Amino acid sequence: MPRQARNRGKKQAHHIICRSIDELLLFNGNKDKTYYLDLIERTGKIFGVEILSYCLMDTHVHIMVHPRNGDISKFMHGINNPYAKYYNRVHKRRGHLFAERFKNIVIKDLNQLLRNSTYIHNNPKDLLYKGYKSIEDYPYSSIKDYTQPGKGRGIAEPAYVFHQMGGRRKQVINHYKTLLEVQSQGKEKFERELTNDFNEVDYVSDKKLKLRDISVEKVVLVISKLMHINNQRALELKYHKEFKRYKALTAICLKLYCDISLSEMTKVFYNHSSSIIGYYVREGYEELRQNNYLNDQIESMLRAS
Repeated sequence: MPRQARNRGKKQAHHIICRSIDELLLFNGNKDKTYYLDLIERTGKIFGVEILSYCLMDTHVHIMVHPRNGDISKFMHGINNPYAKYYNRVHKRRGHLFAERFKNIVIKDLNQLLRNSTYIHNNPKDLLYKGYKSIEDYPYSSIKDYTQPGKGRGIAEPAYVFHQMGGRRKQVINHYKTLLEVQSQGKEKFERELTNDFNEVDYVSDKKLKLRDISVEKVVLVISKLMHINNQRALELKYHKEFKRYKALTAICLKLYCDISLSEMTKVFYNHSSSIIGYYVREGYEELRQNNYLNDQIESMLRAS
């Protein structure tokens, strides 16, 4: 029987979990965890997904997000695919790193939002034996963004959760700390309930046609037509400001619709380094984020061509 498609829940938060294969250590040290957090932050910006909270454990990861206008499937693929390549290269191994596709829960109400958020932040209780003084001392969760604003990494944004709670910010923070303590007392029981809540089915976008795996040539052709670019070498030319916007839109669309890495994009942009192409991806993302009509226009042209 084919898997049932998940409810995308584009106006609701999601609690996502992904695990390593056969309880393999997903992170072999702080460097690995820092690299994964960098991927979360960068990929969230590229795909327009808001990071609400997260916690990196030894064999699995919890992330709570609000999809906004983004696609969670692309977001997670944009994190786990490059991380697996990095992990296998650095630790000299081959094969799958993650046990399965990510699982997710669509958060339906305030109670579920707070229970899942505080559960995520209580996860480091299981790592206190490693010498951390408290869950707030563990540097690879977003707890300080909630309990000590300004002292966390700034990757997660608690505003959505705090807004749902209501009240003045200081009161909300104190209330959240109390909920953390309450949740910690029933963490094991909630974890059992959580297992039943996670869907075993695939997450899919709510678009009628999911635009992925489009050829590089098709994307370049569509953006060229859209912007009336006739110079076939425009993507190669390094210091021509008139092609900056064209390069930015091409780069972000290659990322979104072809799902290729920055290093792979150097074959399209030739004289450009991965860091420069990364800059164009961010510029293109900002333009699409601020111009929904342009985004719809590009997707329409990709479908029609």
